[in-house]
Amino acid sequence: MTAEEKIEPALEKITGLMVDQCTHGAQSRELEPNGAACGQFIGDAARDRLQRGLHGTAAALRVLAQSNSPDATKLIPKLIWYINNREALRSSAGEPTGTNHTFDDDQKNVIKLSEILYGLSYVAAGQGPTDTLVQELANKLKAARKDDKGWTHFLDKEGTIDDLPTAFAILGLCQHGYEQEIEKQIQCLEAGALAANQGGNINETSVRIFCLFALAFRKENLNQDETKRLKRAFVGLWKEHEGLFAQDLEQNIEYWKGATNYYVRIPWQLYLLALAARLDPKRISSFSAQRRLGQILNAVVSANFRYPYSGLPLSSRTHAILFDVLTKIRRYARRNVLHSLFYGFDRLRTFLSRPIFSWLTLFAFVSLCAYCIWQWHKKSGKPEDIGPDLTGAVIFLFITFLVDRLRKSR
Repeated sequence: MTAEEKIEPALEKITGLMVDQCTHGAQSRELEPNGAACGQFIGDAARDRLQRGLHGTAAALRVLAQSNSPDATKLIPKLIWYINNREALRSSAGEPTGTNHTFDDDQKNVIKLSEILYGLSYVAAGQGPTDTLVQELANKLKAARKDDKGWTHFLDKEGTIDDLPTAFAILGLCQHGYEQEIEKQIQCLEAGALAANQGGNINETSVRIFCLFALAFRKENLNQDETKRLKRAFVGLWKEHEGLFAQDLEQNIEYWKGATNYYVRIPWQLYLLALAARLDPKRISSFSAQRRLGQILNAVVSANFRYPYSGLPLSSRTHAILFDVLTKIRRYARRNVLHSLFYGFDRLRTFLSRPIFSWLTLFAFVSLCAYCIWQWHKKSGKPEDIGPDLTGAVIFLFITFLVDRLRKSR
């Protein structure tokens, strides 16, 4: 069974976790009957956590709006009610918050508002009242553009323009048809994300991967030139980071508002897999991608999908991102015979890339050279006779070089 064949059970598991949390979790129990919310975590350990907010509720909205489950559908208008009534809940002391300024920051946080807008794009007509909320969020984001180039982390435009909130805003707005109105911001983001030979640390790289994700999935149809540009940038990032698929890695990005620091997690491996499905589907069939995807899906089904450096509780937002990525892989990664052959080739290449084969190759070459010299010495020992004997060794060395390049190729 390929990893893709395990996607449906994983989607059902994530949906079940979200439905359970929003129905029975303390975040919703404290609300009115027509309200529901989600917090930072899901699962049994999160049942009695009161914390709720925009990140978690956006995550629940993204998952439940794409489900056919009646229990999920019933929760959608309740989640929208909570988003619309956060200010009123805070005024009546019905909203658990750390401090007033952190609540105010949340209401102006470009990433969080953009995730709500992105989640609302999946709400079908009749599932819940979205028009007014979409218009309100879109207007806030459009008004918060700075220097006509992008967004800072908060609506007040303080600080410098940052690629990360810009990518989130572009992804959310484009889902609702604002592509032409933010064309300049898209061009600025693309110019930075597609620039060659960027280098940089993992923070910068993980942000760049998400920027490519936002650009690639901001609309249904990409033209040929866009696809080529995005694919070129993606392939470079894939080659640099495919070797890290053996580890469970995401990146924690910090940002600040005054003296208060905030963070957002970027599960860049998931975004890379989604990009592969859309821009270069054969790479989803590579051995490393299939192994990583299979490990993730097995962890989800056993309610154990987490990144070790992010703590033990199950993250609602990370599960929602995975849900989104899996639906995109299922849609775009059309397997065929060539993909199966590529998987077999890549698995063989991966096997031959083990250090022991380099040592065996070196041993074989030295042995062949020694054998040629021994034969030459045994037959004549004349200098003019050694050339033909060493020709085979040189040819062997050349073949060895080609095989080594094959092992290292992606």
